[in-house]
Amino acid sequence: MFRALSELRDSINRMIDEQGEDAPCASFVFTKKDVFYYGGYDDDGLPNLDVEQYLNDEDTEEVLNEVGNNDYIYEQIGEFIDDEVRRIRNRVTVD
Repeated sequence: MFRALSELRDSINRMIDEQGEDAPCASFVFTKKDVFYYGGYDDDGLPNLDVEQYLNDEDTEEVLNEVGNNDYIYEQIGEFIDDEVRRIRNRVTVD
């Protein structure tokens, strides 16, 4: 899901109102600070692979939009949650 940080804050506040501020959750948030590559040049004009280069805002938004709209990520998380629920349920019935 792609959102601005302010929209995420509003959504989180609604969830807190509905579920309580101590409700457990898992979260993955990627921001413009996560959209970079290594490259660039040092002061002498030599290639330097230790320098973080950030994309412009428009390209960054495109990258994060693609990440947020990728069904594969949500399917994998859903499968993982299902597996963990099964594991917990099996543990409870075995104990």
